[in-house]
Amino acid sequence: AVDPGGPSAENNKLASSQSSQEEDRTTSSRRPAAEESCDDMRVLVDRSHRLPRDYAPEDLVSLLNYGVPTLGGGEMLLRREAAGHLKSLVADAAADGEELVVASAYRSYADQRISYRRLRSIYGRGAGEMSARPGHSQHQLGTAVDFTNAAAGYEVWDYFGETSASLWLRDHAREHGFVLAYPRSKEAETGYQWEPWHYRYVGARNVEHLEESGLSLQEFLAREGVLPRC
Repeated sequence: AVDPGGPSAENNKLASSQSSQEEDRTTSSRRPAAEESCDDMRVLVDRSHRLPRDYAPEDLVSLLNYGVPTLGGGEMLLRREAAGHLKSLVADAAADGEELVVASAYRSYADQRISYRRLRSIYGRGAGEMSARPGHSQHQLGTAVDFTNAAAGYEVWDYFGETSASLWLRDHAREHGFVLAYPRSKEAETGYQWEPWHYRYVGARNVEHLEESGLSLQEFLAREGVLPRC
């Protein structure tokens, strides 16, 4: 008879423990280190969740080097992955006869503070519905862009939403991993007015999961629970 408390049982317990530890490690490797990084494409940045003032992505690249047209030919930066997909998005739009020009991309905390103060000096408290406070802007993530074109007078304003390029984006942006961040009729949810020019890159896989969920981007990111802790 085998002693139930002997070496065989002990070995089984050890093997079971090792298997459990290995499973934990495997599960951990699959689980994104979201709580410790602001770099996750699903990170939630809104009125209630802010980025540190010194946060800046380490993989920012110039859009000019990717052949992406920028307003006035100015130097604008985006994270490398987002820039590569933006390049293909703009090229596909051009192939369909649609012009897309980037009016704004990455903005540092300091840049956003200047932008917000300028709007606040003009619109007062109402500026909070038009622009994010410093630290609360998706532009600081280096994955958000504002579009314009000749049809919109190369301005960033609501009329862009009436252009054929805007309609093209609604149909095709997701194919390149971009999502309209602040849609119409979602002001109460997002805290911001409709911005038909503002798209955020989250990646094709996340767009797929987003569409399967039936949620808005804001709801999806809130559900994912990736907070800007870095």
